[in-house]
Amino acid sequence: MNFWFRLPIWTRLGIIATILLIVAVISFALWTNDPAHHRPMASIIRFAPILFLFWLAWSDLRRVPFWVWLLMPVILIICALRPMFWFFVIPAAVFALFVMPKKKKK
Repeated sequence: MNFWFRLPIWTRLGIIATILLIVAVISFALWTNDPAHHRPMASIIRFAPILFLFWLAWSDLRRVPFWVWLLMPVILIICALRPMFWFFVIPAAVFALFVMPKKKKK
């Protein structure tokens, strides 16, 4: 168990994402008509690819400024309550991607 915690977070995220992708594929292949199994399988099938995409984008996510991480939940909650704000948030995010200065590699 101590070995698991000595692994870098990127590696642990990749292992968990791979296991969830395998479970999602098996769950999708063995889909039953039992309603008790639909909700857990559907949530694994949705969550596994998202976690895998986070694993792929890990190096880029580390470069996101801290204030963006603080602002993101607030924006998501506002957009969940008022979906019309997505029409302002998405163009503003794309504009910010092009305007923000690039960090120079060392």
